This record gives sequence, C-alpha cells and structure tokens, in this order.
Amino acid sequence: MQVLDLGCGNGRFGVWLSGQHRIDYTGLDNNQFLLDQIPFDRLIKQDITQPWPIKDKFDLIVLMAVLHHIPTKPARLKILLRAKKLLAKDGLLVFTVWHFNKLKRFQNQVIKKLPDNDYILNWKRGVTAQRYIHLFTDTEINWLIKSLKLKLLADFVADGQQGQSNRYLILKNIS
Repeated sequence: MQVLDLGCGNGRFGVWLSGQHRIDYTGLDNNQFLLDQIPFDRLIKQDITQPWPIKDKFDLIVLMAVLHHIPTKPARLKILLRAKKLLAKDGLLVFTVWHFNKLKRFQNQVIKKLPDNDYILNWKRGVTAQRYIHLFTDTEINWLIKSLKLKLLADFVADGQQGQSNRYLILKNIS
C-alpha cells in the first residue's frame, strides 16, 4: 500500500500502520527534528502550503492533526485538492480536525478569538508558545467534502477522555 502522510511530524501514524499492513511510506513535514525520528526512507522537508515535489499516486493519504493549523479556508481547500490529485483510483483521503472547544482544559487557553472561527491558544509544552487553531464548523466540513468530489465513507468523532477531541473524515476517490 502506497501511503502519503502529510504533516507527518514524528511519523507515529506510519509506524503504527506499518505494524498492521505492509506499506510504502512517504512523509512530508517542515520540521527536520521530527523527520529525523522517522524510521522510513522517503521523507520530504517541505512546508505543506507550498507545492510538493511528489508525482506518485497513493492508496492512502492522511492529514492527521494538520488542517486546523492552516490559516484561511482557501489554503485548507488547496491542500486537500492537491492531495486529491495524488490519490490512486479507489484511494482513501483521511483527515482529522481538532475540537479543542470540547476539551475543558483548552477552553481556558484561548488567548485571542480571531475572525472566521480562528483562535490563538496558549501552548505550554516545556516552553510557553502561542498556537494558531481553526475550529471547523459542520458547514465548512460539508463544503470541503462537496468541493473535493470524493465519496464520504465515514465521519466520526473520537479520542480524548470523553471521546470527542477529533473529528475523522474518510473519503474515497471513485473516479
């Protein structure tokens, strides 16, 4: 199975998937420190918002915990459309969006509410930092799905203590 992990971070998803299936993994991320931790060979250091040097077709393309960090609706759609072009026939596109507003501990971390459902959160992991987060609405998710012209196979919420931290969308290329 050909797998493209966009915004792969430390490759945790690829490592997990390789324990379940035989995969040919490509990871793309802009953080060299995280890429250096990945036990796969095909890794690309690249800003996800810039054109990707990838021509292959993939059976599975994932964006785990990525899209909610991308400012602007057009930029988010552009990334998903670019991913769609790399899907093999019957390939799957899987992405998650974070529902920080469902988590009490993050509700207190909002530093600033911006227009268009965008937020700046206080982010403390060793050092204090600020983090941009977009909070997706059902309307926006439905618009993205319609714009992609892929078949929606699954749409569910999971993760976290109450099982509501992330929304997962699984779409299939039927063209």
